Amino acid sequence: MTKLIVIGFDAPIPQRVYELAIKGELPNILKLIRNGVYCENCLVPYPTITPPNWTTIVTGAWPGTHGITGFDLHKPGMPLNQTYQAFDSRDCLSEYIWETAEKVGRKSIILNWPSSWPPRIKEGYHIGGAGVALNEWRIAKPGYGVCVCLANGQIYSTEIDPLFSPIEFEENIGWCSKYGCRRVARIDLKYSGSKYEIKSPKSIYLGIRGKHIYLFDENREKLLAEIDEGGWTKNILMDFDTSDGLRRGGFRIKALKVSEDSIKLFFTPIASLDVRDLPAYPENIFNEIDFEKMDGLPMPSHSIYRMFGMGLIDVDTWLEAIDIEHQWLAFIASYLMKNKDWDLFFMHAHCPDWSYHQFMRKLYEASKSTDPVLKEYVRAEIGFYKSLDRMVGKIINSCSEESLKIIVSDHGAKSSEYRRPSIFKILADNGLASYKVDPDTGRIIEVDWSKTYAWPQRAIHIYVNLKGRDPNGIVDPKDYDKIRDKIIDVLYSYIDPETGRRPILFAIKKEDARILGLYGDRIGDIIYALNPEFSGEHGTFLPTAEYGVGSLKGLLIFSGPNIKKNFILKRNAWLTDIVPTICYLLDIPIPKDTEGGILYQIFEDPNLKLNELNKLRNAVNKLKNALEKERYLTHKYY
Repeated sequence: MTKLIVIGFDAPIPQRVYELAIKGELPNILKLIRNGVYCENCLVPYPTITPPNWTTIVTGAWPGTHGITGFDLHKPGMPLNQTYQAFDSRDCLSEYIWETAEKVGRKSIILNWPSSWPPRIKEGYHIGGAGVALNEWRIAKPGYGVCVCLANGQIYSTEIDPLFSPIEFEENIGWCSKYGCRRVARIDLKYSGSKYEIKSPKSIYLGIRGKHIYLFDENREKLLAEIDEGGWTKNILMDFDTSDGLRRGGFRIKALKVSEDSIKLFFTPIASLDVRDLPAYPENIFNEIDFEKMDGLPMPSHSIYRMFGMGLIDVDTWLEAIDIEHQWLAFIASYLMKNKDWDLFFMHAHCPDWSYHQFMRKLYEASKSTDPVLKEYVRAEIGFYKSLDRMVGKIINSCSEESLKIIVSDHGAKSSEYRRPSIFKILADNGLASYKVDPDTGRIIEVDWSKTYAWPQRAIHIYVNLKGRDPNGIVDPKDYDKIRDKIIDVLYSYIDPETGRRPILFAIKKEDARILGLYGDRIGDIIYALNPEFSGEHGTFLPTAEYGVGSLKGLLIFSGPNIKKNFILKRNAWLTDIVPTICYLLDIPIPKDTEGGILYQIFEDPNLKLNELNKLRNAVNKLKNALEKERYLTHKYY
């Protein structure tokens, strides 16, 4: 029976992946392309954003059907300025392919697939999905925004900097003299971004000898690790006493700078290794794993990207740190594939998305410059794709060559030229909204609903503040269309004062948005999009948008049995087409809300199933004829 491997990258630039692969920079992806089909025009749903499109990939349904209509959700009855992040699988109205497969006895492995937690399978294995990385939670809970389980990545240093946490030198060095240390220091661990209060904060002690560091536990008795300047520790595990009980946490440290007068250390995020934080189904999956010896760590890695964007860590340190996460994804995927019974495998890695959000502008500048500083960002881009390629290689090498392998993305990414307009301000300047702004942060702090006729939210949606539907509604239903017409008019009339350009590509009424796959009570009364030259790497831009460096088309590669070899598919391939194509090849029933079509043009034999059916019909007819002849024999034998 053919197995399925689906590996997702978030927001890669498809043409960039293809070019790097052809140049030999991505040998594992190149192998899939040479032995398969590269879809040159993979189009994704609108908005071009994470939760709806990853949901489409595994349901075959448009956002209006599966109900995940943005990065956040707004449901009828909620105040118009309230939303919550769309990562809870219970909000998905459609059937996932792994649910359908389970009905016919197929088991799935689901690893870090956004908007898929809590699990909706009874058999199989499900890890993560409550955010876009392991140890990260985006499912709405009281008082929670985006949070990590124990701590974000941090810099600890003896240098005075408001972005660093302190390392304090101490006078008593006797306890470390047997190691030849001339200086000792203490680090009091900080817990930036943690969803828990740490009741008994931990400390780490350092012994310094030249450019060599010894790291000890808080009792200065157990040697945790030793590293030279530029080196990394292996996984360091500790128990943390949190407001929700004891948690086992893991992290790594890189020595960025070491001398007996100055120390600078990079700490990866502290990843909880507890199933309450590292969600797994069944919970006993991790009982078999030796976390000290495993490859990589299941890190909430978004802070690492911010640190790189802020210049706190260099390109090499950043690439080494993201590789730790990719190593873990490959490690756990390979472990499950080799040791468990499974038929379908799905996983997601968020690296390209966070990377492009941090330095797409630098890549765009580098494309027009010979500045060696800017070229470092090109090296960073190539480096993260190489890290993903190594991850892909380890995973596909853990399964049969005869497996159906798919590389896919939710959308691409692009650069921009101009600052995006404030839809809030456009509406307010035209008498359609009224609010107060914090002068320090620029954030909206108060809305005067008695003077607010419309409210924008979630990248592409604008709502009429309608009586009888919205808690603070002031627009009479008989004026609903008049207000919508005015909203559309002011959007199209707006000219950006800095550039003299019109930012709005289109603004349409919700009933017309059905042609985009958007409908139902989870979308705004107006749907709009921006022209691609305005800022934003994805989201408020059509899937065909291209500008400067990049494109919002999706990455899609098929390789495996009955798939053409070394073929570039020119026709449009929508994300909705992936599920029906899988089901056709693997003889899995179609999920109940699937709306896409089968990509017949990627097959070596487009009539494969028809030919199989004809063979069966011929065999049945031969058997039937044989039985008929046997039945009318004139002689009887007893």
